[in-house]
Amino acid sequence: MLYFSKRFVCKSIFAFFLFLSLSGFSQDKAEQAIQNMDKNFPQEKVYLMFDKNSYAAGDNIWFKAFVFDGYSKSNVSTTLFVELYDSSKKLIDKKMLPLYNSEGNGNFQLADNLKENIYYVRAYTIWMTNFSEDFQFMKSFAVYNPNSPEKLIKNDNADWSVSVFPESGTFVAGIDTKIAVRLQSGGTLPKNWNGYIIDKDKPNAHLADFESFDQNVGSFFMTPQKDKQYQVVITDNNGKNQKIDLPQVAESGINLQVKSLADKIEYQIKSNNIADESGYYKIIATIGNRFVYKARIRKNSNDEVFSIPANQLINGILQFTLFDEKENVVAQRLCFIQPQKLNFLKPVVQSISKNLNPKSLNSFDIKSDSNIYDVSVAVYDQSKFNQKENILSAFWLTGDFTDTIEQPVQYFSDNRNTDALDALLISEKWKRFNWKDIISGKFPVIKNQPEKYISYNVRITSNGAPVKNTNINLMFEGDKSGSKLLTVITDNNGDLSLKNMAFYEPQKIYYQLNADNPDAVIIPKVSFVPLKKELPQSDFILVKRNPNDALTSEASLAIENSQFQKKLNEKVTDIEEVKLIAKKQSPTEKLNDELSSPMFQSASETIFDFVNDKSLATGSPDILLWLEGRVAGLQIQRDGADVDVLMRNKKVDIYLDEVKTELEILRGFNISNIAMIKVVKDDFFGGFGNSNGAILIYTKNGNTGSGEVMKSMTGLKFFILKGYDKPDFYKNIFYSNDSLKNLIDNRINLYWNPKLPLDQSAKVEFYNNDSAKQNRVIITGFDDEKQLPVFSDSILN
Repeated sequence: MLYFSKRFVCKSIFAFFLFLSLSGFSQDKAEQAIQNMDKNFPQEKVYLMFDKNSYAAGDNIWFKAFVFDGYSKSNVSTTLFVELYDSSKKLIDKKMLPLYNSEGNGNFQLADNLKENIYYVRAYTIWMTNFSEDFQFMKSFAVYNPNSPEKLIKNDNADWSVSVFPESGTFVAGIDTKIAVRLQSGGTLPKNWNGYIIDKDKPNAHLADFESFDQNVGSFFMTPQKDKQYQVVITDNNGKNQKIDLPQVAESGINLQVKSLADKIEYQIKSNNIADESGYYKIIATIGNRFVYKARIRKNSNDEVFSIPANQLINGILQFTLFDEKENVVAQRLCFIQPQKLNFLKPVVQSISKNLNPKSLNSFDIKSDSNIYDVSVAVYDQSKFNQKENILSAFWLTGDFTDTIEQPVQYFSDNRNTDALDALLISEKWKRFNWKDIISGKFPVIKNQPEKYISYNVRITSNGAPVKNTNINLMFEGDKSGSKLLTVITDNNGDLSLKNMAFYEPQKIYYQLNADNPDAVIIPKVSFVPLKKELPQSDFILVKRNPNDALTSEASLAIENSQFQKKLNEKVTDIEEVKLIAKKQSPTEKLNDELSSPMFQSASETIFDFVNDKSLATGSPDILLWLEGRVAGLQIQRDGADVDVLMRNKKVDIYLDEVKTELEILRGFNISNIAMIKVVKDDFFGGFGNSNGAILIYTKNGNTGSGEVMKSMTGLKFFILKGYDKPDFYKNIFYSNDSLKNLIDNRINLYWNPKLPLDQSAKVEFYNNDSAKQNRVIITGFDDEKQLPVFSDSILN
């Protein structure tokens, strides 16, 4: 029987029943347990995309973050914690970032005197801390510094280990079985290796020979015989070899065999010497924590092949679990659904203007027919960049596994080997849950609940005693003249809660009440959680640096890039200082400062200035009709008398003079009364964490700033709330300025934008370095409506 969910299967839902027996099981604990896991224990995973593979001391590490729940965007968490560690697990820096639509971006500024070594970036949500740390995001980086007393070198001669995995975990006499062979190492894995199988009693006779698929895995078939002990001998391209025993051959048992084809997934139960062939097995298939398929199979159905239609499932890891009649796990097998056909959205790169001369201007357009609000775009010098992971490999593979997988991007490239991916999954085990535990009722203990954006408890005291059930006036001060008043009431403990806030700069909040010696104790509801486990091994080692040692090519490139960036920043700073002297505030900027308080200002706002641009008021006199078609991604949805305003297919809030307003009030509202309209597509402090954005309407007789309120609060006590860590601004080089053209440009990254508005099309302009002969464009994102990754990796031609 197939089970589907709209959230999980983005296709037509249909009813499909596969009955292999009219007899049922007396227990259904497994189904109940997995449904409990799905409902109450969503499994978040994080992917961070970085601007480069390695860095030098003094560099910025730039990153874009995506948070998923299984195979869709997560709606669990709105805050991401990102930490930077050195190789001794010392915390160097940490960032708390807002997640808008399950995405965020940020950066770490490395110190100029940072020692050359391997450093680690950890990323997680508070919800993820309820589960194993092994599923949190962790990535290592080489950071180079020629002034360090030690240097990094690749650990190319590291030992490697080999493991063997019979399909479904059983090795039964007389059953032709697929065996996966997996290599792992604390250093660099050999690029090529091969192996052969021997009977331990006859070591000179090869029973089978095979070649590796890639650095990670290879596979072979064999039919074991009872009372035999088999071994696999592996030899790498450097002549190193290892020998490992295969599991003991079982005289009786079953083997679950699976084939993932383009149109279906076939599975077969092979058995030998089963004492009682009456009765049934139960097989359950899950995608993540989601129950999607169940069947009852007779124990004597040894030659039957069963199938599941793959076109009704999504790409992803499917786990087959075979149970006996007492719901004991008999065999398990992982496979990938439709590896031959990966379902993701690929934006089109077109209208290419290409010039490979040094420091020349290049451009291209990005076009997509899907409802994609924004994408991340990076352009690289192809000769200097090697991508080991991307959103596809993280979304479909590494985000759900804890073992190191070398070059996971290869399993989802255009020239991918589907047999290699299948062998890799035979060698893996699903660790998100354990069937025995959840069937017995042992579920994860939830200690940390997610809060929507930033939340604080503030305890108000007077002479040390809590001020209970009392009205308190709060005033939020911004960095300009504006401010906002808010009246709240403390609870029985003297606490008040400030919830769902999204802001960057620290907020000074004044408070007023009739009490002696009032004081405020700030208690954040969500904070960083220390890392408990040890850091993973790296494929580099640290050795003493001698005075005449030459830099490796990777170190030299990273240091040259860093030196170029420092010189560029110095020149750009000089240019910007000159511009700043001459810059005057525009009439629209001045109007925005006058009308909107800091709580209602956002970096993502679009301003329509009706005071200084008289042409805006022409056309329809009705404000709703005027808004329609003016803002990309904004929809006015009508259903008879009901009207909704949507952004990215979600309702947005309406504010009139910074007071939240029902849409009904705007019916027939004359546009001649409007001074300014702002459309905010992300969160802002005044919205208290409304990630769907807002439309802010300012009337000509409405808010004119709150400077007078601010003056009245002078002398009152205050407390300060720390907000999110605001990312620095990434400066893409602009060579139209002649003063920059004498710089020696050896950049790896030619363009970086973690959040390029798309709205079906966008234009990208970038300047070449001094040597690039091929430019590589990587576009990354996620489509909310179709719940599919957005990805394109192409060479500009």
